[in-house]
Amino acid sequence: MAKLTVHTPFNIDLDFVVAPLLKRAAAYGIDIIITAIFAFIMFSTVVDKAANYEQFLEFTNLFLVALPIYFYHLICEIMMNGQSIGKKIMGIRVVNENGNAASTSQYLLRWILSIPNLISVVIAYYLFFYPAIIISVILLAVPDIISIAISDTGKRIGDRAANTVVVEIKNKVNIENTIFKEVDTHKEYIPKFPEVMLLTDKDINSIRNLMTQKRTKELDLYVDRVSRRIEEVLKVRNTSMDAYYFFEELLIDYNYITQQKLNR
Repeated sequence: MAKLTVHTPFNIDLDFVVAPLLKRAAAYGIDIIITAIFAFIMFSTVVDKAANYEQFLEFTNLFLVALPIYFYHLICEIMMNGQSIGKKIMGIRVVNENGNAASTSQYLLRWILSIPNLISVVIAYYLFFYPAIIISVILLAVPDIISIAISDTGKRIGDRAANTVVVEIKNKVNIENTIFKEVDTHKEYIPKFPEVMLLTDKDINSIRNLMTQKRTKELDLYVDRVSRRIEEVLKVRNTSMDAYYFFEELLIDYNYITQQKLNR
């Protein structure tokens, strides 16, 4: 079973199980059936009525049938965090090579480089009438199948270009679980306690765990003692006089500095 190992900046390795080809094919098949049913319903209702008004027929075919099917995979993956309905049912998801949710540009690139996706309108329309169309889909998918077969992480052509991987999501752990505090590294920010980098990942994780516990008098006393000890070790002063706020600042600074190093 192929795996994707992500080395996080917090000295924690995450293993993702790469989605097998059969699961990906099944997910695609489910999506095709869904879009085919959508096309069948639209042609049986809206388009059929629009046929009485020639000026609206072309508009209806394009905007109410073709475009929704054409952009189905792209919109689903963007809106559903890397999943289409088929992928969700099969328990697989698109992520980037760092284990994070892929960006919109990555979803767009992998979608563009998928011939079966780009002809999904034709497939959805003709599926009920010409089941043999499936053979054509398989033939068009041969380059992707070869790419997946020779890749250690099951990448098709679009995944190679977009630096994405399709993984199973039975294990809910992802890169976000190792980032102790979400910070925006694009904004100008000056860490208040750069000395926090003297602490180990284990220390930072302990601070984070303290902040997630239910507050009690005993815990508050313990947190105050830990806060004073950290001030001694780092040779800094908590000017806020609030241990929890001090910890919050430490976590933000630690994550900001760590993620800045990663992005260089």
